[in-house]
Amino acid sequence: MVCMDLPQPKTGTQADFGRFARLEKKARLMLNDQFEYAWKQRELAPEKHAAAFLTAWEVLCATAEVTCGLTCPADWVPLIGQDPAWAASFNDLMDNPKSLTRMYAKRFALLWPIYDVPAALSADVLQVHPDTRESAQSAYAAVEIPCAPACWQKHRAESPDLLPDWQHTLAAWQAVRRNLFQDPAWHNSENDHHIVSNAFLSLIYFFKESKLYFENPSLKPDIFDRTQVLSSL
Repeated sequence: MVCMDLPQPKTGTQADFGRFARLEKKARLMLNDQFEYAWKQRELAPEKHAAAFLTAWEVLCATAEVTCGLTCPADWVPLIGQDPAWAASFNDLMDNPKSLTRMYAKRFALLWPIYDVPAALSADVLQVHPDTRESAQSAYAAVEIPCAPACWQKHRAESPDLLPDWQHTLAAWQAVRRNLFQDPAWHNSENDHHIVSNAFLSLIYFFKESKLYFENPSLKPDIFDRTQVLSSL
């Protein structure tokens, strides 16, 4: 679905996924090396996935820049969010019950919406230390802190079994990235390792399963992947 409640791309701009396929080999290998660096970190403990998410986000930034010629996330996020080629590459994985992208995206979506820490820094809610994700969300919502995707709860109310799609997942990834380097005085609910880890794993497996990027061949069997596939059935 294309949700008009999310930020809309500027008129006259469009993405061309074919530019990525035509990328010069040296540049493509450079990006692939960055992907592999993040890919190897998926086996770290969830508490250590923040740096890995930053690396994966930079890969997304570079890929978006190639496909639409824009460098500012405020410009390219809504553009690739509505691009059919980007959406198909993600949403096709969400239709596959054995996809690890699907598994981690579903776990990530259970934590939505992600509240905007910069907007919350001066609010009294920062003194709240919630015991559950639901209480944190209620505390932020009570003082109308902006969140992303802000429309997700409305969609879930209309269709409780709705799977996270490309447009809304992208908005949630952006919210996680925006929160990572904010004032540490707040109570840290939005940088909880469950949020950051599932953001990272859903993004890194999207790169891998969509075949945007590849890890170098190895003679060592990937026990981690095989175990996770079985757990997602």
